[in-house]
Amino acid sequence: MSEEGEELAVIRAAPCRQAALRTDLLRLVNAVDRKVCDRLLTRNTLKWRATGAVEGGAMGVLAMVPVAGVPVAMTADILVVQVLSTSIAVRIAYSYGYDAKDPKEQDFIQRLVQRSFMAQAAKAKPLRETARAANAVKGRINWSQKLRQDHRLLASLEKLMKQLGPAGSRVPVKNVAKVVPIVGVLIGAGMNSAILGRVAADAQRYCQTRFLCDKYGLPLPAALATDWDDDPQTDAT
Repeated sequence: MSEEGEELAVIRAAPCRQAALRTDLLRLVNAVDRKVCDRLLTRNTLKWRATGAVEGGAMGVLAMVPVAGVPVAMTADILVVQVLSTSIAVRIAYSYGYDAKDPKEQDFIQRLVQRSFMAQAAKAKPLRETARAANAVKGRINWSQKLRQDHRLLASLEKLMKQLGPAGSRVPVKNVAKVVPIVGVLIGAGMNSAILGRVAADAQRYCQTRFLCDKYGLPLPAALATDWDDDPQTDAT
């Protein structure tokens, strides 16, 4: 065989060798103890939650922009969180020896991404109300009863700041206006941190259960084999 023919043979065989290597690595991971796989993800959940908090906080700031702030922020936020959710699920799947390119794993990843999308929908209303309050209080000098009635967030912040200040003190509108954007940041940061934290927890719980079932020849529980709880809890505390 000529030198050129040998080079072509090597190039053609490369994908096969890579696939075989990936299969061998996945089998090796399956042979180890589950706790070893768990340790591969040490501190990762905290890192993912922190990433979600930073991204959500940035989107909270963007949502305060008048008129188009909330639609633009929510659209960008959905795309970013879906990318992060997919990345988290893929990372966890590989940590437990499952090939994320496999159709079965793709189905599991898509379910996680869908859950994160559903959870994000709950964030739209409080962000929209915060943006409306920010716009309403912008440039205001005096309080009015209508302002308090139309924007309960402003009334709540005024009450809170009165309690934190000297007894009998009055809270100017401009002081409350400075705090409203911080509320938007906290909403975005808290909810995104919770969403990504739950994506990581769900993915790890699924992979842990499947890992043990595969290792000991047990059937996957029906609840995991079909679908998970559809309630997208987003506790941001």
